[in-house]
Amino acid sequence: MARIEWVEQRLQNWARWRLIRGGGVLGYASVNLLAAAMPRATDVDAPVPTSDVDAHEVDDAVARLPSELKATVLEVYVGEGGVRQKLARLCVSEPTLHARVGRAHRLLADHLLAKQDRLKDERERVDTLRRRCHLE
Repeated sequence: MARIEWVEQRLQNWARWRLIRGGGVLGYASVNLLAAAMPRATDVDAPVPTSDVDAHEVDDAVARLPSELKATVLEVYVGEGGVRQKLARLCVSEPTLHARVGRAHRLLADHLLAKQDRLKDERERVDTLRRRCHLE
């Protein structure tokens, strides 16, 4: 299954946020970013800033995934170790892992786009109400 580029970028930003947001003791990251295979500064041109709002939105979307997809996304994006270790922890083959990530990408895209559409509709409704109030 192919990954969706914009979903992949949001998941990468979410993973970075999740790993460094201070889930450990005294506000320090609970996971070693190098061990989690996150890109280092030398691997990317410039880090993309991650807003808490965006990260929470993705976090909420990931939490809504079916359990096997949620476990896969958590393992792939924030789990420690290499691919073989992640495959062993998930007890799946590599093709199954890729299929699950692809399915998760589709479900996340659907969820995030639907939320964006709902927010757009709500914004239009509020703008219409404001225009009506100003005309009366």
